[in-house]
Amino acid sequence: MRHFMLLTVFASAMFSHSAYAFGDFPLASCKSNNGTVTEKSGVNTEHALIKGMITKADIQEYCDRDPGGSTVAYGGKLTVTQCVNSMYQRLAKDEMYAVANCKTGHLKFRYGTSPEKSVKFPLHRDADKSCASGMPPIIQQFQLLCPTAAAKWKVQ
Repeated sequence: MRHFMLLTVFASAMFSHSAYAFGDFPLASCKSNNGTVTEKSGVNTEHALIKGMITKADIQEYCDRDPGGSTVAYGGKLTVTQCVNSMYQRLAKDEMYAVANCKTGHLKFRYGTSPEKSVKFPLHRDADKSCASGMPPIIQQFQLLCPTAAAKWKVQ
């Protein structure tokens, strides 16, 4: 029993970087990976915030699904492990955030080194909400940060 407890403590310490992670940070449109939420505060306020990072589990899910055709199983040259290692090395330092003012419907977001962008909810009824537009994860971010306003404005 004592060895089991020591093993549990050791395993917890080994994977402690993900211990504070809780849930998907929506990034994936049609062909990309999600991140993992590391901080969430101010839900339903004028300063709602989520911050995130890319974890190996995020990359593993992407490489298993392989929408880019990189792995051998989908016509590429990489094993799933090579895909994970390559992408993780490239994306591991990427951080992301989304900040919303739930009263006004403004959402600002940034991923990695991309410039900050913003959108205003509710979207106009003719807005492109397709995967190609990149809008589905932005809508999910607003729903995470401002669930009351998202329900009121029927943000889907």
